[in-house]
Amino acid sequence: MSIGVAFSITSMLGTTPISSIAYALALITNIDIGITTFVFNAALIFLQFLILRSRFQKKRLLQLINCVLFGYFTDVALYVVSFIPFDGSAVMCTLYLIASIILIAFGIFVYMPANIAPLPGEGVVESIAIVTNWRFSTIKIAVDASMVTIALVMCGLWYSNVFGAVYIGTVISAFMIGFTLRQINNLYARVTGEAVNVVNQ
Repeated sequence: MSIGVAFSITSMLGTTPISSIAYALALITNIDIGITTFVFNAALIFLQFLILRSRFQKKRLLQLINCVLFGYFTDVALYVVSFIPFDGSAVMCTLYLIASIILIAFGIFVYMPANIAPLPGEGVVESIAIVTNWRFSTIKIAVDASMVTIALVMCGLWYSNVFGAVYIGTVISAFMIGFTLRQINNLYARVTGEAVNVVNQ
């Protein structure tokens, strides 16, 4: 998923929705994105507590470890992806965006059913799904769209460019990551005959 975020940032089409607020914070404060990613994700863990209240399990605090690791590996992934030849053409930008969407959706599909500790962004989506019984992929789209809107407002108010952290690729990702996750889940169910439950009560 960190590599997916790195591809989205490098694509010049805007970062992924879940990283858009952290990226906006990095642009506004000139602080390393690894640090702003940790701070933002820690806030998302607190948001889960507010949503779940008595249903908030202590093991969700393990997400703090994920905050550190995800922030660190986002920096590492950006370094690794920087070695891939990128000419800035429309074709390359599009390919990077597609790679980002697929990697992030597949990452969610792999780690959520493990039921250990989700990344805080997906933890918020899962928390809402637990409380409402709505479909995870549908909530994912709504949450991602909200993240994009907040990042736009932040850059509009406190950064020189309203599209500093958000661009067309961010908007596309906001709708396509949840959709792609649904397709991966459906494909897995057709191939194996078994459905994967992404939401863990």
